[in-house]
Amino acid sequence: MAIEVRAIRTDEEFTQHHFISNYAFNGDRGEESAARRSAYYDREWCLGAFDGRQLVAGLVIIPFEQYIKGAKIPLGGIASVSCLPERRRGGFVSALLKHALASMREAGQPLSALYTPHYSLYRKYGWEIAHRMIAYSFPPKPMRTRLPAPRGSFRRVGPDEWAQLDELYAEHCATRNGAFVRAERRWRHHVFSDYAKGERDAAVWSNAAGEARGYIVYHTITRPAPGAPYPEIILRVDDWVALDAEAYSAVLNYLLGHDLSGRIIMLASADEPLAAAFEEPTYIAEPPGAWFGPMLRLVDVKRAIEARPALPQASGKAVTIALTDASAPWNAGTWHIECNGGRMSAERTNAAPQLEMDVSALAPIYNGFTKPIDA
Repeated sequence: MAIEVRAIRTDEEFTQHHFISNYAFNGDRGEESAARRSAYYDREWCLGAFDGRQLVAGLVIIPFEQYIKGAKIPLGGIASVSCLPERRRGGFVSALLKHALASMREAGQPLSALYTPHYSLYRKYGWEIAHRMIAYSFPPKPMRTRLPAPRGSFRRVGPDEWAQLDELYAEHCATRNGAFVRAERRWRHHVFSDYAKGERDAAVWSNAAGEARGYIVYHTITRPAPGAPYPEIILRVDDWVALDAEAYSAVLNYLLGHDLSGRIIMLASADEPLAAAFEEPTYIAEPPGAWFGPMLRLVDVKRAIEARPALPQASGKAVTIALTDASAPWNAGTWHIECNGGRMSAERTNAAPQLEMDVSALAPIYNGFTKPIDA
């Protein structure tokens, strides 16, 4: 068997690529679903693994940028990694991932990220957990914020007003690591809706001076509540931003106004100060297993390091690292990394290394998720 990995070229191949992905993830395989997929995935983003003329596995490389220390660094987002069940464990996914790494490098994407419930698979190819998001859960009725609801107002918005939310989002992310820059397509199909299915509620909060300072995107679901006479209403927060303390209180109080809901579930970072924002934080729960975050990988070590800004106090410091990388051999070797004037450089060297690590260990350090001493 000779595995060929290449871009998807025809409508027929694109349809089969869609079928394999939705079969693997138990999604809708109909024509309407295929039309939605073409709305948020360009054909040229799709790679396929072929056995002869038969497409048996595929993935998508979505072009993104990621905020790191205020910089926007190009990144390839890996999605829809899937294989026909009867052809699994035949080397197709392995060939796809290795080809994808070379493709991202050629496209000038020094970073790559993906979401998965199968961490062990992608760790074999150099991706590592480099973010943590938690699904915090709390009942609205007993909760009170420590800062009272501020003067100001909420205005409901729809997908056509995505640019206003994007302004707030970009300001929020500029000082944080790990968020993805969002294009209009991302806002419309992945924030205001779930892969173009249904439309979520959204509102922007403006302070007393009329300045927009926060937003919230959410939807409600109803599910049976065993032993209760009525079903449970759950409000899920899909996306939110608060640029200051007033906006933080306003967003939380807006949520607490939905007191017909039995629970509010909101995604937030592991260091989110929710416990400090509520008078009584004991009501806040983290459902078992309710945390996740994208895995990150350095596709091109030299470019990734040189694209990342550094803190002023790092100027004049350097380290020499011996790096292994079985899936992207162009990264393997010994690198001298130095910082001067807020910028970093990475050059190959024959000097003795101070540290030895696999490329997967470098990703969470790069993102600021793991301290070098802990790694």
